Amino acid sequence: MTLAARACVRSILGFVLFVLASGGALAHADRLVDARQVVRGDYLAPRVSPDGRELLLTGPQLRGLYVVPIAGGAVRPLVDDAEAGVLARWNNDGSVSYRAPRAGARRDLVVDRTGTVRTVAAAAAPLAFANDDRMYVSRAGRLIEIGTGDRFFGAIVAPDGDHVVFQGLATGLYVYTRSTGALVRVGPGTAPAWSPDGKRLVFEVTEDDGHDILASDLYLYDVASDRVSQLTATDRVIERRPSFSPSGTSIAYDDNDGGVFVAKVVP
Repeated sequence: MTLAARACVRSILGFVLFVLASGGALAHADRLVDARQVVRGDYLAPRVSPDGRELLLTGPQLRGLYVVPIAGGAVRPLVDDAEAGVLARWNNDGSVSYRAPRAGARRDLVVDRTGTVRTVAAAAAPLAFANDDRMYVSRAGRLIEIGTGDRFFGAIVAPDGDHVVFQGLATGLYVYTRSTGALVRVGPGTAPAWSPDGKRLVFEVTEDDGHDILASDLYLYDVASDRVSQLTATDRVIERRPSFSPSGTSIAYDDNDGGVFVAKVVP
């Protein structure tokens, strides 16, 4: 069997396994088109700025933060802190929030476009979080524990404040709705990111040999319909760590080898 044939078989097998693991709720409503490379280097995890003009990047092992114009241009470093990219996010004013060691403890920090860093007060208690492998959500003024049977981590609250995605180490992604108390298993997946309206979730589904990532494609989950659609099905590109643009019409991602791309989402 040729290398191309083996890659095709692997792609089909991965697709079938995802359908089975997600209960068969796989749709074909969306896909990514017109993918364009923005930059190539040692960069990961692109995040689109609030004005849609720049990407926030991090380096290997999530060290440091960088900014690059989406239209193309030079990459500009912001900070070089270890693990700065773990929780880095854009603020509405164009600054970036992240966490890094300062004075013997991890602090909440903000860096502006000039690279000036300041310490900020710790954020208020989160609406959702994971602790001791369990999921916790604030609902109706009470902190409640939801779900058991896996080691959970990485709670991400949608912009609407109502939906929360959790990652289970063995069982994949779950979405909890604070207004109804409903918990839905999406299926296999990692690196989830919400759309600006909180109605869709983009994520990666990877394959590995126990050490290295061998393949990865991007998927989209629609909360209202409880449906998953496969956005990419490529053999040569390992699409990873996606994020939505502020308009919700495009997605940025990396190829696990330092390349950063932006592509349109179409039905």
